[in-house]
Amino acid sequence: MGGLAIGFRSERSVGLGVDIGSRVVQVAEVQKAGERLELSGIGSFTIAPGFVERGVVTDPGGMGKGIRDALAQSKIASRGATFSVPSHVAVLRWLNLPNLPDDELREAAKFKVKRHLPFPVADAYIEACPLSGGEGEEREDSEHLVIAVPRRVIDSRADALEAAGIEPVRAELEAQAILRIVDARLQRKSPLWSDASLTIIDIGGTMTHMYVVQSRQLHFMRGVPFGSEMFVRAIADGAGVDADTATAFLSSEGTSLDESGTLQIRSEGAIASLPLTGELEKLTREFLRLLRYFRSLHPERSYAGILDHVLLCGGMAGLRGLDTYLAAILGLHVDRMRPLSDMVGSFDPESFTAISARQEAFTVVIGLALSGLSRSGLGEGRKEYSREFVWTRSA
Repeated sequence: MGGLAIGFRSERSVGLGVDIGSRVVQVAEVQKAGERLELSGIGSFTIAPGFVERGVVTDPGGMGKGIRDALAQSKIASRGATFSVPSHVAVLRWLNLPNLPDDELREAAKFKVKRHLPFPVADAYIEACPLSGGEGEEREDSEHLVIAVPRRVIDSRADALEAAGIEPVRAELEAQAILRIVDARLQRKSPLWSDASLTIIDIGGTMTHMYVVQSRQLHFMRGVPFGSEMFVRAIADGAGVDADTATAFLSSEGTSLDESGTLQIRSEGAIASLPLTGELEKLTREFLRLLRYFRSLHPERSYAGILDHVLLCGGMAGLRGLDTYLAAILGLHVDRMRPLSDMVGSFDPESFTAISARQEAFTVVIGLALSGLSRSGLGEGRKEYSREFVWTRSA
């Protein structure tokens, strides 16, 4: 019997992100068909202390094997990835530079930023990103964000991906990956939010970063050398358990933080209470110091100096009650980052629900995966793509 067959070509793009942290490595694959975003694979594994030192992967071959195994277990088939560069190893400077072609601009940035670097300029990858203030204006100079990262950091991570059989397509700061998630969040809100001022607190394993975003641009960054491991040690000491058990307690859905700063741990029908006020005071003290400093950069009662909205991300951000506690202590509006908003999972609903419950821990790797979509032309536009910080390794 004859009939009519009509085929529709599916325009589907795929992005793979690899986030190499100080204690945890994460992989995620995101696909896009039309306006639909689908999380098609996600996984993570822990690494021993010393595997990553000051951002440098000390054993690229061993790291590559771990990444390869994680990709296989997550059923991720992509072979080109965007990988993370830790924010704390980067030097950022906001400088006035001439409006030049990319290669000439990079050379101008190297000349102007070298006196700010704690390492030789010849040992760094350097990029300059024009900020929006000078767009559409006929000016010889405009403000640029200049970023410098030691070559060893990027090269060792690229070597690890190659050892895993993955092409290292792009290296991107953790900050940029997070800002991509924030930008998507702002676009879902009213257009008035495009000029909003936000503070982002990213609580990592050994570092906590605080970013200030205004008009969808990064304006300030500060890192402090403590993170969730500080809380893990407090739980291990207080409960008399090892670090692995303490980590499991902290990430359990049955664990919550009450308004007094006491951790409530529910395990096997029992409830244990552990005060974490000392550790929490250290976090809030550093944040308030950042807030005071940033406000001091602007005239009194200036709109630009107003920061009243905080977004939490990182491994600890999913702890129930942490956002409420910080909101009460800081007197600010505090929300958890939701990198999986408007996404669906291509695996079983139970697993996707479990991941969604702690999705803030995957903010960076999801942002990296979304970067891959922009390369294919189905994600962000060419104008936005040209502003991203890309380091290309020489052959």
